[in-house]
Amino acid sequence: MRQRWVRPVFTASMVLLGVGAVTASLAVPVLLLWRTDDRTLDRWSQIGQAVSPVGVFFSGVAFLGIALTLFLQRRDLRNQQVQLDIAIEDQRRSSEISLRQIHTDLVKMAIDDEELLRVWPEISPGTSETRRDHYCNLVLNLQKVAYETRTIELDELRGALRHLMTSRDIHSFWAKAREARAAVTAGDEAEDFFTAEVDAAFAGARPPRPQALAAVLTDAVGRWRRERRSRRG
Repeated sequence: MRQRWVRPVFTASMVLLGVGAVTASLAVPVLLLWRTDDRTLDRWSQIGQAVSPVGVFFSGVAFLGIALTLFLQRRDLRNQQVQLDIAIEDQRRSSEISLRQIHTDLVKMAIDDEELLRVWPEISPGTSETRRDHYCNLVLNLQKVAYETRTIELDELRGALRHLMTSRDIHSFWAKAREARAAVTAGDEAEDFFTAEVDAAFAGARPPRPQALAAVLTDAVGRWRRERRSRRG
């Protein structure tokens, strides 16, 4: 009950005080001028002229204070904008890394399960994607994530890609998968950049020697046995 009338009384008091201050500021000079002779007014005028440099000084100080305040506020706003941009970029990178982790998990499932492997589309017309191809894809994507998270620099990325292209399997994988990958990721600046870097490493690599016939047959037999065990399971 008491709080209901405290605020109106306080507001009315402040209004009356303000009106009184304005009235006094107008009435006091009028009364002083009315009851003061010319000699006193002239004396006051001389005093005012004498102290006018002090007023100019304080006006200059006030102006500098306002300018400094505006400068500091502008700098704070700029710092806040930079921090906000950094936070947004970190959040975007975290989201992208999380999505890549999901992709990695799906690829691992396909590597471990022959039935899930057959779900994936052909890497190129007439060529099914093997477990080894999926593994090569993971290896290349690891280099991309490492570069985008600034774990490695550009020179390190290029060195790693050149080294990876000495692998027969990775070299063969990129030859088969490059066109399909570019068709899916075209237009994405980061993906286009990485594709160009892998292309450069691929073009500069010496094509590894083809596998010997015995190794090819051994690999084919091993793959057939794994598929057979998977179907039985």
